[in-house]
Amino acid sequence: MTIKRLLQRISFLLVCVCLTQLVFSQTKVITGTVTDDKGAPVQGASVAVRGTKGGTTTDANGAFSLTVAASAKSIIISSVGFSQQEISITDKTSLTVALVSNSQALNDVVITGYTTVRRKDATGSMTVVSAKDFNQGVITSPDQLLANKVSGLEVTTNSGQPGSATTVRIRGNSSVRGLGNPLYVIDGIILDGRNARPSVNLGIGGFGQTPDANPLLFIDPYSILSINILKDAAATAIYGSRGANGVIEMTTRTGSSGAVKLEANASVGYNSGYMKKYDILSEGGFLSALTKYNLDTLSGTKNLNKGSSVDPMKDITWSKAIQNYDVALSGGNENGKFRASFLASSTPGLIKNNQLNKYIGSFSGSYKFLDKRLTVDFSVIDGYNTENIVLVSNTAGSQGNLISSALQWNPTASYYNADGSFTNLGNGTPNPLMLLKAYNDIANVNTVLGNISASFKILNNLVYKFQYSINQSDGVRNTNVDGFVRGLNPIDGNGLGIISAAGLTSQVFDNTLSYNTNLTPDLKFSALGGFEYWKSNFNNSSTGAQTFNFNLNELQLSTAQYTDIIQNGKTVIPPNVFKDITTEIQSYFAIADFNFKDKYFLKGTFRADGSSKFGANNKYAYFPSVGAKWNIANEDFMRDNNVFSGLSLRATWGITGSQDFPAGASIDQYSYFSYGSAGQINAGNPNLKWEQTAQYDFGLDFSLLKGRVNGTIDYYNKDKTNILFQGIVIQPAPPGATVWFNLPGHLINKGFEISVSATIVEHKDFSWDLSANFATNNNLITNFYNPGSKNPIAIYTGQINGQGVSGTLAQIITNNQPVDEFWLKPFQGFDQKGNQIIGANPQFAGNPNPKTLFGVSTTLRYKKLSLNINGGGSSGFLIYNNTATSVTNISGITSGRNIDQNAFNSAEQPSSGVGASTRFLEDGSYFKLRNASLTYSFGNIGNYLKNLNVFVSGTNLFVITGFSGFDPEVNIDKSNSGYPSSSIEYIPYPTPKSYVVGVNFAL
Repeated sequence: MTIKRLLQRISFLLVCVCLTQLVFSQTKVITGTVTDDKGAPVQGASVAVRGTKGGTTTDANGAFSLTVAASAKSIIISSVGFSQQEISITDKTSLTVALVSNSQALNDVVITGYTTVRRKDATGSMTVVSAKDFNQGVITSPDQLLANKVSGLEVTTNSGQPGSATTVRIRGNSSVRGLGNPLYVIDGIILDGRNARPSVNLGIGGFGQTPDANPLLFIDPYSILSINILKDAAATAIYGSRGANGVIEMTTRTGSSGAVKLEANASVGYNSGYMKKYDILSEGGFLSALTKYNLDTLSGTKNLNKGSSVDPMKDITWSKAIQNYDVALSGGNENGKFRASFLASSTPGLIKNNQLNKYIGSFSGSYKFLDKRLTVDFSVIDGYNTENIVLVSNTAGSQGNLISSALQWNPTASYYNADGSFTNLGNGTPNPLMLLKAYNDIANVNTVLGNISASFKILNNLVYKFQYSINQSDGVRNTNVDGFVRGLNPIDGNGLGIISAAGLTSQVFDNTLSYNTNLTPDLKFSALGGFEYWKSNFNNSSTGAQTFNFNLNELQLSTAQYTDIIQNGKTVIPPNVFKDITTEIQSYFAIADFNFKDKYFLKGTFRADGSSKFGANNKYAYFPSVGAKWNIANEDFMRDNNVFSGLSLRATWGITGSQDFPAGASIDQYSYFSYGSAGQINAGNPNLKWEQTAQYDFGLDFSLLKGRVNGTIDYYNKDKTNILFQGIVIQPAPPGATVWFNLPGHLINKGFEISVSATIVEHKDFSWDLSANFATNNNLITNFYNPGSKNPIAIYTGQINGQGVSGTLAQIITNNQPVDEFWLKPFQGFDQKGNQIIGANPQFAGNPNPKTLFGVSTTLRYKKLSLNINGGGSSGFLIYNNTATSVTNISGITSGRNIDQNAFNSAEQPSSGVGASTRFLEDGSYFKLRNASLTYSFGNIGNYLKNLNVFVSGTNLFVITGFSGFDPEVNIDKSNSGYPSSSIEYIPYPTPKSYVVGVNFAL
C-alpha cells in the first residue's frame, strides 16, 4: 500500500467522521456508578438510552459517563448475570444504581441467522462467546480467540508461523472431501472461505507445498464484539447448503450514542523460544553416538567430528519485537452513529526473517430517517497484510525444508568456511543458515469487505430489509531462491524466481421481510422470509524463470531479486493460469417462531438452495429444521424451588448440506496442456446430488444457586449421506479424466457436550470465576460400499514424505472405520542386528480424530487486579511422527546427520534403513496452557483518561504431552488427490512461546 493511498483513505475516514457530527443535536451528560447488590462495582455494564443501540460501559470502578440527547427520558443498564434496569433521567444528571443478580445472561439479544433472538429463547444449540471471554495474548486471526472456549469446537493451528491457516471442526470430522471447516459469517455477510494469498509448490530442489494462509487475517480481532458458534441443525439449517460443518458468526463493534470517544490499545512483546523442543542430540550427544556406532575412527574428509559446537535449532531463531497498535473513534446520537478503527500490527515468527505485518482500517455507521422508519447501515473493512514466508513446506523431500536442515545439521560443524562462504557438508543436508539467506518469499494481500443495507418499517411490526455485500481480495507473491544454494539441484548455480497472483470476489444480495406480533396475550409469533443470491469467482496464475547470472555467490550479492527482473532468467517456466468456474447460489428461506408464556418455544426454518455446482437434474436441494424448548423454570410448580433459578429442555432436528468441492464438477471440462494440445479433464454428471447431513440434538440448560452455577448438556447425532467422490473415468473416456458422483454410505458423528461456569467466590474485594467444557465424539463411516456390491470402498490419503518413504500413504477412508484411520504396516521390534522388523502388509492402526476435547478458564480478581488463565487440550487419538520416520532417523548418523534422542536410546543400528510403520504412531493426548494474563485496572484518571488498564500476557506457555514432536496440536496438510489427512506431523514450523505487555484506555 503506497503512502498516497493510505493518506487518501485516512482523509476519507476523517471527512466521514466530520459529516456525522452534523446529525448531532443538543445533548446533556449523565454520569453515575453501577454496583451489585453487595455494593461492589460492576465493570463492563452496558449503559444506553432506551430505544437506541450502543451506549457506553462502566469502568473498573463501576463508573460511567454518557452523553445523551436532551429529549432522552430513560436509560437501560444491563450486565451479564444481572437483571436489566430502566432508570428515568428526565430531571437527573447523576445516578447510583444497584443491579440485582439474575440467573443467567439470557435476556441478551443475539444476532444470528438473518434475525435476532434472546438467548433464553433459543431452541438450537448455540454458544455465544463475548469479547471479555476471548483468548488473549498474541492473536493474529479471530478463530484463535475461541480455542478451548466452546465444548465440541476443535481449533487446530496448522503451523506455528504467524498468519497460517487453522483447522476448525465443530462436532467432529465431518468431511471425506475438503477440510470440513465451518461457514464464517461476518456481520451477516457470508464469506467464501478461501483466501487470495497465492499458493506455491516449487516442485524442484526437494521443496514442496507451502502451508496455506488464514482467510480471516483481514479481520481485526480487537474489533469483534461477540462470536456465535452454531452447532446443531436447528441453528445452522437456515444457511442451507453451507451449514453442514457448523457456522461461526462474528459481530463487530459499532458506534454508540454519546460524545465522540477515542479508544486505544497498544502492546509490545517478544517470542521467548520454543513452547516445546524436539529432542535431538546435542554436540556432546552426537559425539557419544559416533562412539556408540563406531563412527569415531574415521579420518580426513570422512571424519564426522568437525570440531565445532553449534545449536542449529537455536541459531535459526530470533527474538524481534511483537507490536500491536489499535485505535477506534466512535460517537453519535439516536439518529446516527459511527465507528472508525485502525490496526497496525507486526508479528514476527520464531524463525528468522519470518514476519506478518497487518494494516486494517474499518468504518461503519447507522443512520435513521423518515421519523426512524428507515434505517441505513453500512460498514467497510480494508485489510492489507504482508507475509515474509520462510522455507517450511508440507510435502518437502529429504532436503527442501529449513526445519529438517536444522534438525539434521551436524552439531560439530561450523556454518561458514574460512572465507565467509557457507559450509556444504555434502551429505544431503543443506546448511540451514544458507537456506535462510537464499530464500526470499513475500506475499502481499489486500482484502476489502463492504456492505450496505436499508431497513424500512412498513408497519410497526413489519420490516423490509435489503442488503448488498462484496468481498474483494487480491494477492501477489514473489518467491526467490538464490543460485548460491549448494546441493539443491537444479537451483544450485542457477537460481529460481516465481511471480504468482490470485484474486477472489464474492457478492451477496439479500432481501428479507420480517414480521412479529402477539397472536394472543400469551402467544408471541415472529416470522421472516427471504431471498438471497450469492456469487463467487476465484483465479490464480504464476510465471517464473531459472538460470540467472547474479546472486550466484553469497559473498557477492545484489539487492535485486530475480522476480524484479524475471525476464533475465535464461530458462522460462511456462505460465500457469487457473480461473475457477463461477459459483452461483440462489436461495429462498423462511423462519417461524412461536413463544407461549415464555414456557414453550417452537421454531421452524426452511431453505431451498440452488447451486451452479450441481447436476442439471439436481440443481435444488431443501433444508428444513425444527426445534422445541420447554422452559421448566417458568412453570408454576417451580416457583417455590430454591435450587434451580433456570432449567430448560431442548430438542431439535434438521437437515443441512455441503458443497465443499470444485465448481464445474458436474459438467464436461477441457484444458490446454501446452500450445495446440488440449483434452478433457472432467466428465460431467447431470445427476450429481448434494451432500446432506441429518442431525438431531437433545439439550439441557440449567442454572443453580441464584445464577452462580450455570451449565449446558447436549447429546448430538450427525449423519452425512450422498458423500461426494472424485473418481477416474473408465475407458473409452480420455486417460486421467475424472468424474464426480455420490457414494452410498453414512459418515456419523455423535457424542456429548458439557459446559459449566461458576462464580465460586463473590465478595466486594475478591471474586473467583471458573468455567470448564468437555466433549466426546465418535466418528464412523458405515455402509460405505461400491455401488451394487458389498465390497468396501477404500480411499487412501495421508502422504508420508522424505527419503526412503516417498509415495507411502498412511491413512484410509473406508467402511466401519473413522475418517482417516491409520493404515500402516505393523512394527515388530528389532532383530539381532538392530534392524527394525516391519510386517509385510498394512493394517488398521488407530484413530487420528480426538475422542475427547476439554477446556478450562478461570478469572481471579482482587480489588483492581485480575488474573485470567485459559488452557485445554484433547485426548484419545494418535499422531504419526513423519519427522522421526524420515528426518531424524538413525540411518542419518552414518552420513554425519543428527538424529533424535529416541533413536539413539533404542536398540536400532544405523544399518536398519527407513520405513513407515506403526512404530512412529504416538499418543497425541495433551494439555496446553494457551494464555495467562494479569491486568491492573486503574479506572478513570483525571477528567479525560477513562478506564485505564495495563496488562501482561503469555501465550503457549507450556504443553503436557507424551508426544515427542514439537506440538501435538498439529495438522500438517498431507492430503492426497484432494482427500484430507489428519494428525500427521512432518517438520512443522514450531510453536513459539510469547509474552506481551500492553495498555488500553479511552478518552
